Amino acid sequence: MSDRFEVLPFARAEDEAAKLPEHVRLTVTCSPTHGLDRTIETATRLRLLGHAVTVHLAARMILDRDHLDRVLATMSDGGIDDALVIGGDATPPLGPYPSAGELLKLVNSHPRRPRVLGIAGYPEGHPLIDSARLVDVLQEKSHLADYVTTQLCFDPDVLLRWVRETREAGIELPVLLGVPGVVDRRKLLQISARVGVGPSLSFLRKQGGLRNLLRLSRTSADQLYDALASHVGNADLNVTGFHWFTFNRLVETWTWERGKHA
Repeated sequence: MSDRFEVLPFARAEDEAAKLPEHVRLTVTCSPTHGLDRTIETATRLRLLGHAVTVHLAARMILDRDHLDRVLATMSDGGIDDALVIGGDATPPLGPYPSAGELLKLVNSHPRRPRVLGIAGYPEGHPLIDSARLVDVLQEKSHLADYVTTQLCFDPDVLLRWVRETREAGIELPVLLGVPGVVDRRKLLQISARVGVGPSLSFLRKQGGLRNLLRLSRTSADQLYDALASHVGNADLNVTGFHWFTFNRLVETWTWERGKHA
C-alpha cells in the first residue's frame, strides 16, 4: 500500500492535482459545511485526471439508504475503488447512521461497494467514543475492513505506541500513519484545534516554542518523517505507509515527500 495525500474538496485541490507530474493516491475529505455530494463530485474529477482516489465516506452525512445507493453507484461509475468509512463530524447526524460501524456493515455487503474499505484509528482518542471502548470498536470494524488510517497526529511516540497496542489486541490490519505534510503552521493550528487533536500540539511546542512553530512549516514534517520512516515496512508492526494531510498544499507536500524518499 503506497502513501496517500489527503485533500480538501475545493477547487485548489483539483488545480494542484493537475500539476503533479505523476499519478498518486488522493484521499478526499468530507465536511458538514460542504456535504458528501461535494466530496464525491471532487473525487470524480480527480479520478478523471488519472489519480487513484479514496473517498471519506462519513456515516453521519448519509441521508438515507437511497442516498447511500446513489453515492456508491456514482463512485463505482467513476472508478473510485476505495472508501475510508468514518463517523464524520455532523452533529446531529443528518440521517440514520450515527457511527462508522453501522455504515460499514451496509457498505461491505452492498452490490456497488468499493473494492477496498478502510477505517480510522485514533491514537489520541475520539471525542464521541470512550477511550476504554476504542479498541473494542476497532476490533468490531476490523473484520470488515482492509486497512486502518490513523487520525492526524504530531507525536511519533504516540503513533508507534498505538500501533503496538493495536497489534497486542490482535488487530492485524495494515496501518497508514496520518501525519501533516508541508503546511502553513498557523492554519494547521486552527484546523487541529477544530478536529480535536489538541494533545499532540504539546509535541510541536517542544520543537522550539510557538514562535518557531508558526515560522517554518517544513521542520515538523521532517522530524515526523525521520522518526517514523524506518518503521514503515516493519513486518511486526505492519505499517505500510503514510497518509499525508496536505490541507491542499499538495504539490509542495508531494515534492517534499519525494525528496525525502530520494
